[in-house]
Amino acid sequence: MSGEIDTNEEVAALEQDQTFLALVVLRDPVRSSVKEIVKESEESGVNLHLVSGDNLNTACKLAHDIGMLTHEEYESTKSKDSHERVAMDASEFRELVGDVIKRADEVEEGLEQTFTYELETHRQERFNFIVNSLKVIGRAEPEDKLRLVVALQNAPDANESGMARKVAIVGEGISDCAAFDAADVSFACQSGTSYARNKASMILRTNDFDSCLQAVKWGRNIYMNVRRFLQFQITCNLCLVVVMIVSYCTMTEGALNATQLIYINLIMDIFGALALASTRPSTATERYNNSSQVMTSAMYRQIFGTSLFMIAIMMVIMFAGKSIFNLNYFASTQTIDLDIFGLGKAKMEHFTLIWNTFVFLQVFNLINCRDVSSSGRNGFSGLHRNFLTVFIILLIVGVQFLSCFTFLGRIFFEASYTGAREWMVCVVAASSVLLANALLKFVPESIFAKAQLNEKEPIGQNSRILAAYNTGAKGKAFKPKAIAEGSYEPPVSQ
Repeated sequence: MSGEIDTNEEVAALEQDQTFLALVVLRDPVRSSVKEIVKESEESGVNLHLVSGDNLNTACKLAHDIGMLTHEEYESTKSKDSHERVAMDASEFRELVGDVIKRADEVEEGLEQTFTYELETHRQERFNFIVNSLKVIGRAEPEDKLRLVVALQNAPDANESGMARKVAIVGEGISDCAAFDAADVSFACQSGTSYARNKASMILRTNDFDSCLQAVKWGRNIYMNVRRFLQFQITCNLCLVVVMIVSYCTMTEGALNATQLIYINLIMDIFGALALASTRPSTATERYNNSSQVMTSAMYRQIFGTSLFMIAIMMVIMFAGKSIFNLNYFASTQTIDLDIFGLGKAKMEHFTLIWNTFVFLQVFNLINCRDVSSSGRNGFSGLHRNFLTVFIILLIVGVQFLSCFTFLGRIFFEASYTGAREWMVCVVAASSVLLANALLKFVPESIFAKAQLNEKEPIGQNSRILAAYNTGAKGKAFKPKAIAEGSYEPPVSQ
């Protein structure tokens, strides 16, 4: 008898005329923490697939022990009549998907060659029927990992409205390198071969599966930090542009002087980036679903809504500030005027309060931008654990306090002394942006869906200016006229 022993008749034939002596069982125990990590991965939106070289029954039992398969799914693997294909033998899987088609992409000269991987259309369509149920493949060969990666990449994702799936693979051998090239992200185990580690996108410091989840968590967190900073900076810039234009048109001079603008730019570019980029991942980060667009509909909603609200607050402080703060001056008065009635001093104090209000609006909006999800009401979650963010907020508040109550404001920012009442009015008015941010979360995102830009194409790519630039960039620096006409002949040496 040769080959695989699969049928009961073959087993019965082997059991004839035999004497049972002993049964030896080898078991590789699963780490106690794996089951919790698998559960956490599924809650984070990571769909796990087990590709094993072991027998299909052994692979299914392992998947059940670590929590990949529920009890009902594991029982269904014992029945061949089950409609949902939770587990599949590699030979059947190869017959289903066929071979991978590898095509070279067209790239510009000097760039690295890339490739496109796909399956035959009818085989991909057959795989799409089981893509959401298949979890285990047994008796697999290294090429089966590549087949699964390509099949998953080209299958629609039901959770992301038909978008392509992002596929990651974990391996350690040279035979896994083909799948590494095709996958979006590849992890090489620490104990893997040097060639596999060089080909992988990331090398795990340990062989624990928890390292993969940590990599996903931090990767999503970096993506979220970029969104946090963009939302904060764009909102601040929109409000700043409107305030400066309106103040020049109605108050004969800018409400914010050059030094104050430099300080605000420091808050936007340096302090904001440090505070938001240092946010550590949390449980919410693990469950955060990244789309292909950096700017989401929820971000557009918060940017436009918060900008309008901050502009409204600034307009109130600018045009009703004289009544609120009991100040008296004319629109034509300049802040440098030294008159006996103190009109120039009053206008400088008003402009100081306008600057103070604007800075505190950015402080509270900085807290809002820590949460760029579509449903989170505020950004205070985990703020006490982010010491750098707390330090930056306290630093900005301290600078504002010293600028408004001490002589340092006059030296560094050309600001005037303000009273405690006026200073607190600015802080309370600016803090209302926290409430506005929470209320904006109730506005449907669909309203701002059409406002999204195509981030894959540059803005103004069809303009004449960009077309002229592209023509000049691709042209030759010097081309003799004779060569262009085809009549040029090289000189012959005598």
